[in-house]
Amino acid sequence: MADEENWVMLEEPEPTEREKLFEETHKRSMERIARIDDMMQAVVKAQVTVEGSLIEMLEAYGKDPAHYFFTSKKIKALRDIDPPGVGRPMWDLLLQASYVRNELVHSLNEAKTKEESDKTWEAYLTITQNERQKQSIRDMTDTQMVTSAIYHCGSHIVAATEKLTAERKSSHLCSGFRCAIYVAVHSPTIRSRTAQNVRTSWTL
Repeated sequence: MADEENWVMLEEPEPTEREKLFEETHKRSMERIARIDDMMQAVVKAQVTVEGSLIEMLEAYGKDPAHYFFTSKKIKALRDIDPPGVGRPMWDLLLQASYVRNELVHSLNEAKTKEESDKTWEAYLTITQNERQKQSIRDMTDTQMVTSAIYHCGSHIVAATEKLTAERKSSHLCSGFRCAIYVAVHSPTIRSRTAQNVRTSWTL
């Protein structure tokens, strides 16, 4: 019986109002950190992925990516080039999404991050024609929407770069074939050698 009474006496006292306030504040702070951390990881990962596509497109147009260190510089340079299949609204959306990333990485100012996210939302909805897709965007969280916008732009950039590369390769092969035919017609003494070159060009 005495042991039971001692146990009751050793129980921790009820937390004070100040301690309760501290615990609540700490809980909210940790939830905020987790929320920002999740968004930062998702958005930065998406931008790093698309950054590689920006570099590939710059190189495809004969530009040195080293001259465009910041993401915004790469986007603006390509926007000025205006590659077919992308369009200015798409570049503007990607540029706006990069501002969200900047706020997450450099300031952690939630109000400013939310402001830039809302602008990204508006830009994303503007370029989306299908109403069902628009509603899907509206239903996303800020993190989902920004990463979706970045990847959406990235897919268009990849497709445009691949198309440009394929067209240039096709043009190069056709030029080589036309050259071989011209030589074969105008230089009878090397027709046999040219014929072999023509057959080789078809296999490239």
